[in-house]
Amino acid sequence: MATTQRALIIGIVLLIIGLGVGYGFGTTAAPTRTVTTTVSAPAGTVTVTSTITQTRTVTTTAMVPGKLSGGIPIGGLWPLTGELSSFGEENKVAFELAVKEVNEWLKARGEAWYLVPVIEDTATDPKTTLDKVRILHGRGVKIFVGPMASAEVREIKSYADANKLLVISPSSTSPALAIPGDFILRYCPDDTVQGPAIARTAFTAGVRYLIPVWRGDAWGDGLKDATVKAFSKILEKEGVRGAVHDGIRFEPGAKELSVEASLLASIVGDWISKYGVNNVGVLLISFEEAIPLFVASGKYDILSKVKWFGSDGTAGNALLIGTKESAAFSVKTKFVSTIAAPSFSPKFEHVKTYIEKTLGRIPAPYAYNTYDAIWTVAMALDVVDEYDTEKIRAVLPSIVENYFGASGWFKLNAAGDRAFADYELWAILEKDRTYEWSIVGVWRGASDLIDWRIPYYG
Repeated sequence: MATTQRALIIGIVLLIIGLGVGYGFGTTAAPTRTVTTTVSAPAGTVTVTSTITQTRTVTTTAMVPGKLSGGIPIGGLWPLTGELSSFGEENKVAFELAVKEVNEWLKARGEAWYLVPVIEDTATDPKTTLDKVRILHGRGVKIFVGPMASAEVREIKSYADANKLLVISPSSTSPALAIPGDFILRYCPDDTVQGPAIARTAFTAGVRYLIPVWRGDAWGDGLKDATVKAFSKILEKEGVRGAVHDGIRFEPGAKELSVEASLLASIVGDWISKYGVNNVGVLLISFEEAIPLFVASGKYDILSKVKWFGSDGTAGNALLIGTKESAAFSVKTKFVSTIAAPSFSPKFEHVKTYIEKTLGRIPAPYAYNTYDAIWTVAMALDVVDEYDTEKIRAVLPSIVENYFGASGWFKLNAAGDRAFADYELWAILEKDRTYEWSIVGVWRGASDLIDWRIPYYG
């Protein structure tokens, strides 16, 4: 390792240990001062200080070459409408909280720069996401947290790489996007890790014959393949008979899935007659398409007799419990969804409590990744002292590896993705005539075993 590189990494570690990371480190020995900067926004000229987070679109930054100064724009790409909107709300709140706390930290240190959040609604639409990235890039934004869906990340990847725009997704998991050396980082593991978690959950529930139903896009195809591969390996390793059906692939964003439900009922009926009801299960890889599918499937008694398994696309989704028919079907089928598990800590509790008070619900785990993305980017900016994405991208892996955030400790692999994770198992439970998401177990990646919080499968 070169001397300069070693010195830089040592400096990063000292920065993290000495100054603190994230919530709980609001004051230092540095003198405080208020930095006032005038920036342009679509609605006119506004004046902001280092203690104010700005959610309006900012079109310029004030910087001296080689020295950060003034407002540094950070794009937030969230699905605030359409699919995944409940996740988008949670990540937006975590994004804004982290920016606020980073700015307090910077002010306490007497820094001349601060973060300015620039938030856009992607509606989970790939084309809309690319349009928003192009617009914000034209206004000087070079760093983005989000988007959430792999189809969105795939759409913007070429543009981001060509223009050296740093993109950090808290939730994109498609294995097809695990590409070393690009400008896409993902603070979650790809689905070669989640697939085995789902497969083990289904096998542990007694399922030996699995029928996939999945969203036909980069994310859905990749996760379905990873889960099927892992399930087949478990069958072989355990030495038991079983099989995976070719399944049903549906269009992303489908609002009506009656035809698919009818076809599924026929497949499930056939396999139950051959293999027995307790041995058959349904794998659902979807976003909010789960709602119309569950509503349509509720009309077929046979579909509520088998167990269903989901993924991070459905875990904790507020709209699933907001629709009574889909919530009731989830309970009947013991529908369990996997999602990468954060580590419990005071920082985790701080973010969880803040979002719960703001939105009235416990956030899905990806919100903690967003909070950590802002903090690690801020520390990278502090180290390189430039709004230079190549330099920031170069130091982020070392910063991340020495950082314990709201999502816990982690490191990035060669593709810039979170290298490892356990997975929580989320299920909808009925309590006092209301439906609530609850964590019923955790899949441990190191052992490929499940720690159950409750005896969920009896």
